Amino acid sequence: MRLTRIAAVVVATLLLAACVDAAAPLSPLVSGWEQWFRVDVQSARQDSRAVVSGVVWNTSDWGARRIRLLVEGLDAGGQPVSQEVVWLGVDLPAGMHAFFEVPMPEASSYRVSVFAFDRVRKGGG
Repeated sequence: MRLTRIAAVVVATLLLAACVDAAAPLSPLVSGWEQWFRVDVQSARQDSRAVVSGVVWNTSDWGARRIRLLVEGLDAGGQPVSQEVVWLGVDLPAGMHAFFEVPMPEASSYRVSVFAFDRVRKGGG
């Protein structure tokens, strides 16, 4: 009985922690990502839903892989009202670009940042 009660408390604590973390606004894991990437963004309506699309450019002299984007829906004051982290889906060698398209909830405007990536060392590793 005591073990069941302890297990229930642990599960409840983990669920509460997950809810608290989910409510915290996200920000890019790499500060200064703008010095290595350029993101061009536009939004449109497709099939009665908002779609954020654009191009990510790798402006660095090294490759990047496992690129994740943070797509944010913003209110009229520029504050996030929705956030999605999505995979770009391709690796970007130096100087290359890739397109993205993400369905999002309706918002006044949208912002896209490079959330995280892995740098590819010259020579492939």
